[in-house]
Amino acid sequence: MTKKSMIRGAAILAAAGLVNRFLGAISRIVLPTLIGDEGVGLYQMAYPVYGIFLVVSTAGIPVAVSKLVAEQVARRNRAGALKILQVATVILILTGTLFSLALAFGAKPIATYVARDPRAALAIIAVSPAVLVLSVASAFRGFFQGLQNMVPSALSQVVEQIIRVSTMIGLAWAFLPRGVEYAAAGANLGAVLGGAAGLFFIIIAYLRRQHERGSWRTVWSITDSDRAAQPIAGSKIEPGENYMASRLTLVRKIFELSLPVVLAAAIMPLMQFLDIGIVPLRLSHAGFLPDEITKLFGRLTGMAQPLMYFPTLVTAAVATSSVPAISEALAKGDRTTLADRAQEAIRLGFLFALPSGVGLFIFAEEFSLMLRWPAEVAIPLRALAFGTVFLALQQISSGILQGLGAVRIPVRNLAKGALAKLIVSFALTGIPAFGIRGAALGTVAAFAVAGLLNVLTLGRMLGFALDAKNSVLKPGLGVLLMVLGSKAAYFGVYKATASNTIACLVGITVAVLIYGTTLLLAGVVGRRELEVFPGGKKVARLLERVGLLRR
Repeated sequence: MTKKSMIRGAAILAAAGLVNRFLGAISRIVLPTLIGDEGVGLYQMAYPVYGIFLVVSTAGIPVAVSKLVAEQVARRNRAGALKILQVATVILILTGTLFSLALAFGAKPIATYVARDPRAALAIIAVSPAVLVLSVASAFRGFFQGLQNMVPSALSQVVEQIIRVSTMIGLAWAFLPRGVEYAAAGANLGAVLGGAAGLFFIIIAYLRRQHERGSWRTVWSITDSDRAAQPIAGSKIEPGENYMASRLTLVRKIFELSLPVVLAAAIMPLMQFLDIGIVPLRLSHAGFLPDEITKLFGRLTGMAQPLMYFPTLVTAAVATSSVPAISEALAKGDRTTLADRAQEAIRLGFLFALPSGVGLFIFAEEFSLMLRWPAEVAIPLRALAFGTVFLALQQISSGILQGLGAVRIPVRNLAKGALAKLIVSFALTGIPAFGIRGAALGTVAAFAVAGLLNVLTLGRMLGFALDAKNSVLKPGLGVLLMVLGSKAAYFGVYKATASNTIACLVGITVAVLIYGTTLLLAGVVGRRELEVFPGGKKVARLLERVGLLRR
């Protein structure tokens, strides 16, 4: 798998992520309008709990599957790759069933004593079967990602999101006459139906692949390389190691790799889970009334945070694509390729995250109004905006470390980040001058600590330093020009049309054009990056003719 292939895989996942985020944006616009701030608050109170149970159920196994399958591909061991999928699927069926039942039976005490709103129990029960469904689907997605074939995973996610959003809105509307708690439960049931559709799709894709034996030929045609190179410092997998002797050995290996991953993944929903307990408590201490607290919580977790996470569709795709790419290079003992791919992954993430974070900050209120949300959503959104950059660093660096087999390092660093969040959120949210912004700043602190520590660790392990000129300085210039141009465009269009939506869309378009042109003229983005996208060669030739492509 070349660096170009890694970028192509990230591009496929990012394209699917873009479609999914667009569909998700529809639900973010419609759902608050349909069930209100209070209904969104109840809906969101179920999701951190569900997220923890899903993470624990999957136990990091999809990442382990992706890594182990990639290693077997590098060794041309088709039987070993299939055995990994079989064992992982059995494990996930068992854990998914167990934790789905645990979530359903624990819904009432969780809603009463943790969320402090018994009405959230219905939403938790409704989403509980999704734990089993998505656990099984994740095994197949990890398998295809290990083959560096991102298309089945990407398409299954799109199918899942289409069904999820449509049924979420439909069921919320159908149950609304019975009360907002029933509407929130109906919305959460959409996750179950969407997950089932995505699972069905990817199983069909797997069965079709098994019948198309010729499709394996390209996978196993990788040129063999010297496997006697030295292992990478901090990694757990020695180049050339073969551990496929028995299913019992494989189970041990899967859990050895996956358990640290699940600890890292569990910290994310755990941080959201802590928000349920800390944020309402500290807002109450600051003098806010119960109904107002639920609305503020809904604005933070149901509106502002999803906008902060939206740009990470690219960085999450890069992180996912980097795991098998790094694992394959590690299996071949290619230290130069390892460092090269790690730098490229971090650079790509930063190039996208930096303008996204700045854009969210300067257009926070305008975006909120465009999405038909209260203008007050801009308060937590501005505080969250630059967390996008740190989240990108955390996601990508964690993916690289997992590919290296150093799966415990992201856990430790994210735990330190969670501690930082706990301290900042508890201290600031209880101060009336900060309020809900305090919880938002706590989230930024978590990702800043975890992401920066990960990057420093990678620099020591692989012996590289990031190219500050092409990764920071030139993109920074592009962002500055982007801000000036997009703001001027927004105010000009708004003055002419009096439409915030039209002005926002024009401002976004101008921002993309200015930033993209700056990266091209500065030589930060060249032919290699463009050609991995569909139609990229034609675009590269066109840009070359007009003098915008420098390399």
